Amino acid sequence: MKVIVFLCAIGLALAELPFHPLNAPLMPGSNARIINGEDAVLGDWPWQASLQRFGSHFCGASLISTGYLMSAAHCSVYQSGVTANLGSIEWKNPSQSIGVSQFLAHPQYNDQTYDYDYGIVVLSSSATTNDNVGLIQLADAGVEYAAGITATTTGWGYTIRFPATIPDVMQVAQIPLVSQDDCNSYWGSTIEVTDRMQCAAGNGGSSSCMGDSGGPLVVPDSNTASGWRLIGAVSWGSSTCSTSAPSAYAKISAGRSWIDSVVQ
Repeated sequence: MKVIVFLCAIGLALAELPFHPLNAPLMPGSNARIINGEDAVLGDWPWQASLQRFGSHFCGASLISTGYLMSAAHCSVYQSGVTANLGSIEWKNPSQSIGVSQFLAHPQYNDQTYDYDYGIVVLSSSATTNDNVGLIQLADAGVEYAAGITATTTGWGYTIRFPATIPDVMQVAQIPLVSQDDCNSYWGSTIEVTDRMQCAAGNGGSSSCMGDSGGPLVVPDSNTASGWRLIGAVSWGSSTCSTSAPSAYAKISAGRSWIDSVVQ
């Protein structure tokens, strides 16, 4: 059976290795929808950012303060010439494009196990909040969300794995959370699902894919100003973006101490 890790094909029996959803810039060219998602409505997900380099989208992120974005550590492979585009459902037509002055990866991030896949993007100037640019509140430290809860993920990742293409318009997918035990059972000896990972989907419905990396996983929360709470950042999943395989998101509640120490 062929599997893909970091976009390289190798052979492995019985199990499908996970991959980071993105490690290279993506090019547009598809009107399809992200793994059974749907087109976003302008203003519904105002915290979503597109990280770009040389005019190409490569990762997602979430605006958590006017000067900082939450993303994934593995997105830090691109450190220079990066901009954060905000305020639009079309990654090529932002209302605000802001330079990135620094990308901070969690000091314990492991690019072999994908553990501690937390990344903070420091903007060179503050974003201006409005109807289409807004903040998302972080999950509180230590909070666990039960399996079966419906979460939402958004982004401009691949809508078709082969040939690999991304949509012009942000895609939205509702996906159920999966317990750590069930996620570990699925992936078996391929990779350990740690306490810093929140799994979701894997029921044949929708899935994140390459290019969604760093983007948000949110749940409704009436106690926040936005009405939503950020509980994860897209981290890794099936090498084929299979909707039957659970994907893993960097669990925000487990990384709050480091996030709070970085974000001013």
